[in-house]
Amino acid sequence: MTLLGDIIPPFLWLLTRQPFAVGGSGSSYVYGFVDAEYRRGMNKQECQQFVVNTLSLAMNRDGSSGGVAYIVTIDEHGTEEKVILGNQLPTFFDQ
Repeated sequence: MTLLGDIIPPFLWLLTRQPFAVGGSGSSYVYGFVDAEYRRGMNKQECQQFVVNTLSLAMNRDGSSGGVAYIVTIDEHGTEEKVILGNQLPTFFDQ
């Protein structure tokens, strides 16, 4: 069943504040990792490494993901952009 034709509004337009969001074609592979590894109060470098690790795990499992990780960090000082090539991404287990 759909509401409003082909549009399904998330939670009937209810927006709630959450500490993080996970989405995309590889997201179903990393929910457990994110739930286990996310910590409030991480510094900038810890947050960036957390995101890189999460993307690496998702990209390894999802056939529609891959290539490079493009990371944008936004803070009170502005934005920082990083491109991490596939061969520079961390590996886990027998990847």
